[in-house]
Amino acid sequence: MASGKSKPKPLCNAIKGRNGFVLFSAFFFCCLCLTNCKRAPEVTEFVLPDTVQLQTGDIVFRVGTSKESRAVVTVDRKSIYSHIGMVVYDDGQWKVLHAVPNERATKEEKDSVKLEPIGVFFRSDRAGKGCVCRYPLEGDTLKLQQRALDLYRRHLLFDNKFDDQDTNAFYCTELVWFLYQQTLGVDLSEGRRHHIPALPEVILCSDIFQNPKIRVVYRFERPPH
Repeated sequence: MASGKSKPKPLCNAIKGRNGFVLFSAFFFCCLCLTNCKRAPEVTEFVLPDTVQLQTGDIVFRVGTSKESRAVVTVDRKSIYSHIGMVVYDDGQWKVLHAVPNERATKEEKDSVKLEPIGVFFRSDRAGKGCVCRYPLEGDTLKLQQRALDLYRRHLLFDNKFDDQDTNAFYCTELVWFLYQQTLGVDLSEGRRHHIPALPEVILCSDIFQNPKIRVVYRFERPPH
């Protein structure tokens, strides 16, 4: 015997007509976006606290999430940092001179010695951790500045062969070591080298960071995303 009550209709049957189909499709698409899409983290430049007073010749270290960074810290077990540069005052602002691979603005650009603002060097997509270090200098910063800017203006390439004897191309630690050695007669690495198969002896970040005269002026670590 019939109860007189109609059975509830399925959801799809309740959505009738073209407008209903459009609304259902839009709802389904939004659900997919919320479930599967992840918003890329915002890239921001780093801002040093006002309490940090930089000087030309300061040595900056960083480590990021790139495959190059992971490879370097895997080999250099005594350091949490994978990249290094030297601070230079130029054109009214603090910049970092450094040699780095795979940070080209265009495909045609070659890996080379770069000079860029310190906020860009420590940019959020390049540095998860970083620090500013200082070697005691006695009025010799002008010599370092002039030599650093001279090297930059020569448009030198990144040294993919990691050859310390080639002064027409540099890798990152070699560049900073060379500037101090050739300008001030200071061996930042104190003769320390790493032996890596298929490569000549190379200077890595820990070889410089272990110098007892180098002190940390400032360090930071970004929270994970």
